[in-house]
Amino acid sequence: MVVKSRPRPPVASFSLLAILILLLSACGASGTPIKSTGDNGKPVKGGIWIDDLANEPDSLLPNASVQTFAYMVDQALYAPLFAGDSSGKINPGIVTEMPTTANGGISSDLKTWVFHLKPNLVWSDGQPLNADDVDFTWKLWTNKKFAAASNVGYSLITGSEVSADKLSITFHLSKPYAAFPSIWTDGYHAPMPAHHFSSMAPESIKKSMDNLNPQIVSGPFMMAESKPGDHFTVQRNPKYYQAAEGLPYLDKVVFRLVANQNTILNDLKSGSIDSAWFLDVSKMKAYQALTNYQIVTNPSASVEALHYNFNNPALQDVNVRKAIAMAINPDELVKIARQDQGIVNCTDHSSAYNPGFQQDAPCPKFDIDGANKVLDQAGWSKGADGVRAKGNLRLEFQYSTTAGNPWRQEDEVLNQANLAKIGVKINIQNYPSSTFFSTFLGGGQAGKYDLAEWASSYVYDGDDAINLSCAQLAPHGSNYMFHCDQELDALFPKEQATADPAERQQIFNQIHEVMLKNFDIFGLYALKDVEITKKGTHNYQPGPFGSTETVNIWNWWCDGGKCPSGGGA
Repeated sequence: MVVKSRPRPPVASFSLLAILILLLSACGASGTPIKSTGDNGKPVKGGIWIDDLANEPDSLLPNASVQTFAYMVDQALYAPLFAGDSSGKINPGIVTEMPTTANGGISSDLKTWVFHLKPNLVWSDGQPLNADDVDFTWKLWTNKKFAAASNVGYSLITGSEVSADKLSITFHLSKPYAAFPSIWTDGYHAPMPAHHFSSMAPESIKKSMDNLNPQIVSGPFMMAESKPGDHFTVQRNPKYYQAAEGLPYLDKVVFRLVANQNTILNDLKSGSIDSAWFLDVSKMKAYQALTNYQIVTNPSASVEALHYNFNNPALQDVNVRKAIAMAINPDELVKIARQDQGIVNCTDHSSAYNPGFQQDAPCPKFDIDGANKVLDQAGWSKGADGVRAKGNLRLEFQYSTTAGNPWRQEDEVLNQANLAKIGVKINIQNYPSSTFFSTFLGGGQAGKYDLAEWASSYVYDGDDAINLSCAQLAPHGSNYMFHCDQELDALFPKEQATADPAERQQIFNQIHEVMLKNFDIFGLYALKDVEITKKGTHNYQPGPFGSTETVNIWNWWCDGGKCPSGGGA
């Protein structure tokens, strides 16, 4: 969900591929290109790269987690049908070509799709990887007992056929779905090994040792050591389908699981890591002082937003949600909390999405007096303590976000102060990411989860049903607002069935209009991601979507085949 565009070619041509954002990931802190420091700029095999992950994944199985930090590791472990790149474009992964209407990969009604797999693919144990695995995977993910992170798109599949040579699979959908390739893109949407998991009960798979220590994989690396709470070490997979091309270049990657951003900064100061992603913007001056590292910044597809829990009766009143939105000052949040590493954006689509982004969206204006007037007229009166109430309902809410991100805590404090001015009392309680995105949000307990802040995106396509549709209500999906908006649900199938980008944009504009009228969620700002890599490392090019930091991990390499951190497992 966390996840994270620009003009996209017509879907009919079929490239649902985003011509997305201008990344600065080939630039250092000064904005100048990062040059090789050795080996004549040619990749060299070898080296152990150490990367700090600011939160711990709850699963390393495809489509089993909503955590972006899980996606980082999944990209190392699994070879997907389609692979995104640092520009956000979707390319063939283990398929032979992108499906188009011209090559017969897509029917004219967008309801039949054919994927052709490369021959001679194998899993890390040497068993064949073919269309049977793809067929097994979608059926597993749509089995409620497995409890997939998302069934958007997969639930539309009414049937499939595997070719006799097992190199092709044909999908039949119940309705047109223009975004179909995007739901098979990157490692966290990669096929799972049927020969390994078919004997397990679906409900047992995430409880097995494979959940955080996958035994059979297909990606550039395979698990060497799984130490939940400390680190995951992956090593080169000799059976990777691009191994004959010399990929991956690295021997190993160590994903160190750290408690907070202070640990990352200390690791950077000691020089003990080679990279880190999603850095704390409040520490920019400290990062810039590190002469042996290069800062990488790029616009993100993710929008930081305030989410309402509709299980709370007070938040079911649209006037309350409207007043809260009017009392929040996104300009202040970007300037103070994000230190200008953000772009004010009130919808759920950042400029990374085209179609999707709406430049002229009718965003609510920051207006404390107006917000007070809205609540006065709706019958919410201030008590002796200055907090508004109506009947037996009181405007006192718990506001939560992920712990360990100081800029998010700054958002909370700024918003708390402004909301107090309209008679809304905010109590702040934050949680580790692994708790926040699972039991906390999924529990939907009013009075505990009332307002929550996090960043989300729709990966490689702007289809936002995954987070907002009635079919995605938690715990069976990622609609953590517990809100079914019938107006939105009527629009999602229309944008999903529309191939023309201009027409699709008009539908997204209608979606935004409904969201801003009903205040289903409130977008605060689009993120600018801040990453860092050590001098002597190469091809570190995070993207805007999906696996983000590790989107091209098989291309990472170090001068002389030895990474500058000097790390080991």
